[in-house]
Amino acid sequence: MGLRKSIGHLRRDISGYGPLKGTRVLWLKTLRGGRPRKLASDRLGGVVWVRPGTTDMPIFDQIALDPYMPLDMSDPPTVIVDLGANIGLSTRFFKSAYPGARIVAVEPDPQNFAMLTRNTEGIADVHCEMAGIWPEDGWIRLKQDGLGSSGFRTEDANDGHGSTLALSMTTLMARARIDRISLLKIDIEGAEKDLFSAKDLSWMDRVDRIAIELHDHIRPGAGQVFFEALRRDAWNIEVFHGVLMCRRLRQQR
Repeated sequence: MGLRKSIGHLRRDISGYGPLKGTRVLWLKTLRGGRPRKLASDRLGGVVWVRPGTTDMPIFDQIALDPYMPLDMSDPPTVIVDLGANIGLSTRFFKSAYPGARIVAVEPDPQNFAMLTRNTEGIADVHCEMAGIWPEDGWIRLKQDGLGSSGFRTEDANDGHGSTLALSMTTLMARARIDRISLLKIDIEGAEKDLFSAKDLSWMDRVDRIAIELHDHIRPGAGQVFFEALRRDAWNIEVFHGVLMCRRLRQQR
């Protein structure tokens, strides 16, 4: 990290976190390798573990410092599915905001999944599933695209050479004994194009809200496929910091 960039980060971190914590956050950003370290955040419900010098740090900023996504305290979700949970910071954000919610966190990468389970250990009503979400059950391959621990893409591997479990939404909901999803968060690095291209999208009828990051820069046409899938019903769509917040219009069902 260059001097000018370091000064910019320091100013931002001190402004956002305060002088002591801001300095520590910047120090963890500049470290390379080493063991996971602790950071505390009220938005994340207390202490979480991060890996210094990795993409864990900008994700921590995104959720602990910046507004991650709007909260709905008038109609809090009771069942949340977190697709692309990474190391669990989004899961912790949801659990802190909605302590009564049941959360299923899905992450395919083994190293991220180990951090996810560490960050959610002992928290009630959080279930972690090491798998990639896919149109059908089977196996997929993970491919890193240069974005470190946050940049794993999934590829079909039903040719017998995949090592990562793939689950359809229908199977995931059955395994987790979910009848209806209050909030479905999707950040799966372009695999949303595959997910919403499936022939069977009947599971969408059991989802009330979707918060999705589209990755057309990785998979061109992902957005078009997603919006086509939404045409199954009437939805209200708002954009918040690059996240599409979609709410089903029940009165039009």
